[in-house]
Amino acid sequence: MSIHIVVRFDVKPERLESTLAAFAELADRTRQEQGATVFDVFRAQEEPCTVVLVEEWTDQTAIDTHMKEPHTARFLEQVRDTFATPQVVLHLDPVSA
Repeated sequence: MSIHIVVRFDVKPERLESTLAAFAELADRTRQEQGATVFDVFRAQEEPCTVVLVEEWTDQTAIDTHMKEPHTARFLEQVRDTFATPQVVLHLDPVSA
């Protein structure tokens, strides 16, 4: 079973453009990784400084590998001190119909 994760980031307004660029680069590189099924970045319509990351991974090993990639480390450095609040990470479980 794949792993689904949603992450909410509240970006400081003065850092929004550079943060969006960093997310775009991260997404482009991550989508090329083995095990990354979905890695999409969205902005909330109601809250323009809120960025939501939607991820789907084949397994935990793929996530662990992603967190060790140079482009992930570069992203984390680029967005240091960028967020107004701590990120909210949701690991999702399917609901049977």
